[in-house]
Amino acid sequence: MKIAFFTDDYLPYVHGVTRSIQNYREALEAQGHEVWIVAPKPRQKDFEDDDDHVIRLPSVNSYIFDKRPVSLLYPGIARKLDPYDFDIIHSQTQFYLFAIAGMVAKRKNIPHISTVHTLYTELLDDYPTAVTAGLIAVSIGFPFVYKTKPILPFTSASEIRELTLAEKGEIRKKQGWRLMAACLNQADGGVAPSKHLSKTLIDSGAEVPMHILTNGIDTQMFANARAADSPLKKARGEQFIVCVARISGEKRQYVLIEAMKLLRNKHAKLVLVGDGPETDTLKALVKQLRLGKRVIFTGIQTPDTIAAIMKQADLFVLPSYRFDNQPMVILEAIASGLPVVYCDDNLREGLTKHNALLTEDTEADAFASAFDELLADPARMKRMSAASVKQSAKFERSVLTKKLVKLYQQYIDQMPAVE
Repeated sequence: MKIAFFTDDYLPYVHGVTRSIQNYREALEAQGHEVWIVAPKPRQKDFEDDDDHVIRLPSVNSYIFDKRPVSLLYPGIARKLDPYDFDIIHSQTQFYLFAIAGMVAKRKNIPHISTVHTLYTELLDDYPTAVTAGLIAVSIGFPFVYKTKPILPFTSASEIRELTLAEKGEIRKKQGWRLMAACLNQADGGVAPSKHLSKTLIDSGAEVPMHILTNGIDTQMFANARAADSPLKKARGEQFIVCVARISGEKRQYVLIEAMKLLRNKHAKLVLVGDGPETDTLKALVKQLRLGKRVIFTGIQTPDTIAAIMKQADLFVLPSYRFDNQPMVILEAIASGLPVVYCDDNLREGLTKHNALLTEDTEADAFASAFDELLADPARMKRMSAASVKQSAKFERSVLTKKLVKLYQQYIDQMPAVE
C-alpha cells in the first residue's frame, strides 16, 4: 500500500504530532507499506533534509506560532503530486495541507481520511490574537476553498454587542469546533485519538464516519532505555519529577514550579524537558522563588535521551488542562514504568486509578499535595509503576498499525470506480 501523510508541521520541529507521524510511519514501513510525507519546506537555511520519502512544498513563514512555515496554495499544486500514485491520503492537519490533500484525493479518486491531533480552540486563552485571527481567516477562507456556504458565529453583528468578554471567548471556541467539523466533512472519514475529542467533533457537526485510534509508540524503546544513559546526574536519595512538553502557556509548567515551592519533600527535583517561548519567563520564576537547583531545564532532547531521562525519573507529570488530546508523552511515560500525576480528567487513554493520580484541582497546591503523597509511599509507586507498564501494552504501535491498515483498506475498497 502506498500511503501519503499530509502535515503542516513536520521535522525539524519536534513535538507530539511529529512523533505520532514518525511512529506510525516506521510501523507501517516495518509491515511492508510505502509511506510518503508531504510537508512545508523549512525556512531555515541550515536545515538539510536527506529523506527521499519526504515531499517538501514551497512555503512562507506564518509568524503565528514560532514563525513556522506554511505551504503555499496556488493553482496546479495538486497536479504536481499526480506522479506519485498514492493509494490513500491521511492528512494530519485541518489547515493548508488538508486543503491540498483533498485536492489530490479528488484528482486521483482515492480516499482521504484526516486525524485531528490538537484542540486548537483551547489555545485561545494563551494566544487570543493569533487564534482569533486564524478563526476569522478560516471563516472567510473555508467557503472560498470548498465552495460551501459561510460558517459564521452570528447571524448579525448586533448579537455580539451585549456579550461579555468571557461569552465572546466561548463563542469563538464553539466557532472553532464548528469549523473543524465542517473541515472534516470535506474528507471521507475522520480519526480522533481519544473518545472525548471524537464526541466533541460529532457534537460540533462532523458527519463523516469518525474512528477512534489512539497514538501508538514503540513500547520496547522505553522499556529497554537505561537511566545510566541520561545526561542528568541524580544524587543518592534524590527523586526526579519529570515533565516533557513544549514550554509554553498552554502546558502550564509554571504551576509545577510554584508547586515545588510548596513541596514538603526537599529531596525532589523538577525536570522540565523541552523548550519554547516561556523558557526565559520560567527561569526567572525559579530565580524569584529561590528554587535554585531544584528545577532543571534540559532544553530539547532526542527521543533516546528522553527515554533515558524517563527511566531515571520517579514520577511523570503533565499540568496542561483542557488542551491536550491524547498526549504522546503520557504513553511514553507509562511505557517507561512511571506513575503519572495529571489534572485534566478528559485524559483517560492509558490512565487509571491504578497507575495515575488525578489532582483535586488544577493549581500548585494540588500538585504539591499529590507529589508529597506519592513520593512518601515507595510501595504504592512500585505498584503504580507495574500498572503503567501493563497499560502501555495497549499502545504498542505495531498492534495499532494493523488496525490502521485495516481502516485504510476499508476506505480503498469502498471508493466508487471512475466511469
